[in-house]
Amino acid sequence: MMPLGNSKLTNFLLIIALFLLAACSKQKDTLPARVYHSTTSYFNWYYNAQVLYNETVKRLEEQYKFPEQGFMQIAYEGTEAEIQGFKSDFENINKKNDAVLFKHPNGNYVDDCRLLNGKSWYYRKNYPVAMQNFEAVQDSFPETELMAESWLWIAKTFHKMENFQMAKNILQEQILGNDTLVITDDLAADIALFRTELAIENEEFPSAIRYLSDNIFLIKGRMRQARSHFLLGQLYAEIDNFPKAMEQFSMVEKVSLDYELSFLSKISIARLFVEFQEGQDDDQEVFNYLTKLLKDEKNIEYQDRIYYEFALLDLKQKDVPGALENLNLSVRVSQGNQRQKGLSYFKSGQLYFYELQDYPSAQLYYDSAATSINKDAPEYDEINKLASTLKDYITQLETIQYQDSMLYLASLPQAQLDSIVNILVEAEKKRKEEELAAQLAEMQSQNFNGDPRFNPQLQQMERNRNRNSGSGTWYFDNPNAMSSGRMQFQQIWGQRGNEDDWRRSKKVTMAFAPGTPQNPKDPGQGQAQEAEAVDSTLLKQYGDKYNYYKDIPKTDEEKEIALAQIEEAMFKLGQIYYQKLEEPDSAIALFERLLDRFEGSEFTLQARYALYQLYTDQKSRLANVQRSVILAEFPNTVYAYLILGKDPNELRKDEEDYKFAYNGLFNAYAQKQYETSLGFSEFLLAQEQFHDKPDIDMARLQYIRGMSYGYVGQKDSLETILSYVVKVYPEHEVTPVAKKTLEYLRNGIPDKTQPAAAATPKPTASPELVDAQNAMYKGFTDQVKPTDKIFVLVYIDKNQISKTEANNIFNNFNKATFANKKLKTFTFLYKQTHILPYISNFKTVDEAKAYIQAFRTSAEASKIFKSNDEKMFYISHTNFKVAYGQKRMTDYIKYFENILSK
Repeated sequence: MMPLGNSKLTNFLLIIALFLLAACSKQKDTLPARVYHSTTSYFNWYYNAQVLYNETVKRLEEQYKFPEQGFMQIAYEGTEAEIQGFKSDFENINKKNDAVLFKHPNGNYVDDCRLLNGKSWYYRKNYPVAMQNFEAVQDSFPETELMAESWLWIAKTFHKMENFQMAKNILQEQILGNDTLVITDDLAADIALFRTELAIENEEFPSAIRYLSDNIFLIKGRMRQARSHFLLGQLYAEIDNFPKAMEQFSMVEKVSLDYELSFLSKISIARLFVEFQEGQDDDQEVFNYLTKLLKDEKNIEYQDRIYYEFALLDLKQKDVPGALENLNLSVRVSQGNQRQKGLSYFKSGQLYFYELQDYPSAQLYYDSAATSINKDAPEYDEINKLASTLKDYITQLETIQYQDSMLYLASLPQAQLDSIVNILVEAEKKRKEEELAAQLAEMQSQNFNGDPRFNPQLQQMERNRNRNSGSGTWYFDNPNAMSSGRMQFQQIWGQRGNEDDWRRSKKVTMAFAPGTPQNPKDPGQGQAQEAEAVDSTLLKQYGDKYNYYKDIPKTDEEKEIALAQIEEAMFKLGQIYYQKLEEPDSAIALFERLLDRFEGSEFTLQARYALYQLYTDQKSRLANVQRSVILAEFPNTVYAYLILGKDPNELRKDEEDYKFAYNGLFNAYAQKQYETSLGFSEFLLAQEQFHDKPDIDMARLQYIRGMSYGYVGQKDSLETILSYVVKVYPEHEVTPVAKKTLEYLRNGIPDKTQPAAAATPKPTASPELVDAQNAMYKGFTDQVKPTDKIFVLVYIDKNQISKTEANNIFNNFNKATFANKKLKTFTFLYKQTHILPYISNFKTVDEAKAYIQAFRTSAEASKIFKSNDEKMFYISHTNFKVAYGQKRMTDYIKYFENILSK
């Protein structure tokens, strides 16, 4: 028999169960129903959802990578990639809340679940759905105590949706300006963090400091507290308040449980002393402070940052070599912090660039920085821009030095050349032995105290390297260096690839190893190089030493190509000095040397105008010299117009008008509109500035003018003008016809009002062009010597296609169609108007013809031949020396079309 007490308890529980059972319908709104729904909502769903939300947000904030640039984030919200790792947790939060909304709509926690749902969607980056939930709280529960919190999340959501004005308005009007809202301490802390974030975005740093410092005591959790102090330290440093910044950074270590954040605060304190304190005592204090950090075993993974701070301290003391040494150590001890490695490379590059003006070294460091640093980093654009500029600088400088070296070696007697090569072979052998020894020494030094900074041997090695890495002395300013450079260019004619830790002695470079051809003209920056065609004759003659001889020019044609490369590289290097490196003296020296060395260079006009500008900036009288030459020798050019202060567009318009009249002259004459053709001819003759343009045929213009006078009955003018044509243009194709017309005039013709030879001769019918003795063909020959090489050239307007693109088209065609020929392609600028792709070489004319035919019928032809102006032809070495050397390529094209191809 059950005891009486137990019977009463059982009955009571049974009554309660029946009471709850009667209230459990979700549609009922009775007191028992509300009690049941509220109790079940809280204990079964909302409580668990809230706990899971707090834990998930905390774990997300722990994922935060402390910034190495920018300001600390206190309430971290994660990246889209990071949120994917928490997606299931946020989905579970939404499921638990949705269960309450569906099963217990009459409970007291519906508004709480709606708000929590919105927060979960907010963290999941689905801002429209988050906004729907926040607005539902306000629409369905106008009396809710969550009104202030829902307004805050609505403002934050507008901010994430980049509606900044709406976010600001809600913050000011609905939250800060509304005295009826209930603001808890937790909510006040969240509002302060949001206001701080907005102030930082607008660079209103004093306001950000006020919002955060006034409410920092309300921020819960040691992690957020520590980050808040760190952010305040950053903000005070931003407004140069050294004492307050020091105070806040010092507070971090007292609060933080995260060692990395504590370490960052210590580094920040050291940086404050470097940036704000001036005395030597302060410098020594920072040095001691950093040394203590360096010796602390907990900081081994942070040594790269400590060495970087040592470098900044060195720079404060104007010790550039010391700074470079510490930056190099920062890179070497790095344990995977790519941003710090990139910053160390970047700072080294800046020192070589701005302080030492050692551009080759700067280029290597900038390249390494570009590969190490993230594309989103604020320094990335500057690094990439300077790396590109310096890469171009090195390319042009090495082209000049290398081709000068090759030309010098080509001028030596064979015995002397062989002696130099033997010396270089021995030097290369010795260099490899020394590098291997240095590698062993460095490996041993790594074990010294586990810290390279306190290794005297390693320090000395680094000092020697820094001392020997370049003095910044400019090659062209030192004639002795130029002469010496020709003989000892880089000791070995190879190039060291650009890669991380390029200065380390254990990087053994196998330059010019026998059987491994390299191209010194293209350093390749560490990329795989395409195998070059091997000259079997040279290989047989020199064997293992082949690579030392293979690029020395042996023929006049090869020397011309080398000179052309030097000429173009000197001009480009001058532009880099002038426009990108801002070194006017170096630019002047280079442009002057270009004009002295290459008389009649195709870059003469641009070089003279650059000199005019440079000398003008320096207020030098030499500017007047360049001004006079340009105005006298190039009067109708854009540069002359710029010097005279005239609008260059007027020149272009005048030139367009002239070409219109020139074409109109021929059209009017062909249509027998002789008065019109006379008008055009008079206009054309008055525009003397255009008479020397290559596409203007003055002899033909005068001939048509004279014939037009004849057709309108002015015999004297006809005879005078044709006599002028015969005298001034004795070799032109219209001259024979003009002579015959004059003969008819003087000896009588059937109809004296109609000139006998009324038709303009067609170029293809001219007897002069098919006459091999024509003066314009002087120096060309149709005979191919047994030792002559045959080349194929293409004459293309430079505006039609770039040199690189043309070179690639022919290289690809050669590989696909003539792989067994091992053809080489060079492309260089001709007279600033055309490019000349140059394919070498062919044993016979028939081989060259077959190549031309194959290319013209290939798919690549349409990429080259875009109009009727492009020419493709073969040329012997003998004819090339005349055509290219005397800048008579158009004469040779006529010779080829009218003599050789007939």
